[in-house]
Amino acid sequence: MRRVPAILMVLFLVCPLFFAALVTIGVSTWAFDRGFYATLLSDERLYQIPDAVSSATWSSLNMPGLTAVSARVSPRALREILTPAYMRSQAVSVTNQVFDLLQGRGETFDISFDLAPVKAALLGDPGKRFARALARDLPVGGTVADFIVRPGRLPLSRPSSLSVDTAAQIIQNGLHAFVQSIPDTTRLSDNPSYHGGPWPRFSVVGMLVFADIVLLLIAGGMGTAAAFVGGANRFEKLQWFGWPLLAPAAVVFLLGLAISVSFFSGWVQGGIESARLASHGFDASFTAALVDAARRALSRIGTGFLATGAIAAGAALGLLALSWAIPPSERKGGMA
Repeated sequence: MRRVPAILMVLFLVCPLFFAALVTIGVSTWAFDRGFYATLLSDERLYQIPDAVSSATWSSLNMPGLTAVSARVSPRALREILTPAYMRSQAVSVTNQVFDLLQGRGETFDISFDLAPVKAALLGDPGKRFARALARDLPVGGTVADFIVRPGRLPLSRPSSLSVDTAAQIIQNGLHAFVQSIPDTTRLSDNPSYHGGPWPRFSVVGMLVFADIVLLLIAGGMGTAAAFVGGANRFEKLQWFGWPLLAPAAVVFLLGLAISVSFFSGWVQGGIESARLASHGFDASFTAALVDAARRALSRIGTGFLATGAIAAGAALGLLALSWAIPPSERKGGMA
């Protein structure tokens, strides 16, 4: 009769707890790695956004220091100063800022952007191209007296009496004054959304890793209890512990294998291409970059589950091997 409670413990406690612990550990191998996200965001092709999307994004984004630029400048002019390389660097920077908070390296969650490269671009050769693109795209109207550039203000229209070349030269000459209104660094909000509370430099990642360890220890404790309840001797106890660990380990390993197989199959590319991004203005290079990013993510995720399942399965097989090494004369019953 002692096997009945042991079986119930294995089915409803040990196996689910081991499975939850292994899945959590598998997720932790990539979810808590800032390099994983930085790698996914490192492809400049991901930032080649079509005008229809970029114009809507910038017009709705009220970022201090860039309001005059984002709300009044055509996407073609913006591309001269907000290049894919710059946007990639800022995406990676934001990722690092988020992980600094999660890893307890910062006390506030205050996303900031480096605008020094934008100011340098406006004062360099990109600024010349910016001025010409802006002059070409401005609606015709207004007076020459209103066509001025000063800190925080760009022209809203181009008088009909000014040619594109003349207007571009006026804009370029005024960019030195205009950049005075742009700070070197700007925050996404006026007030940080998180101040650390009573636990400054609290490491969320560290606590989640600690939770993984605790969950694994609880599962191991329940497995040991089930082994002692259901096993009458050393052989049976090792069997009772090995098989309940091997089953969830095999499931996690197969999960990683399935994700890895999907990495090599064509369904990822087919799924992204079925979204018909080209109809929204995205070019082929953006779609290719999105496919590459998805494949890299699947490869890393699948490897995490494969490694976790393989290590756990190896430990389970080791326990079972120890039980099978016990001389038959010392075995009485058992699970195998």
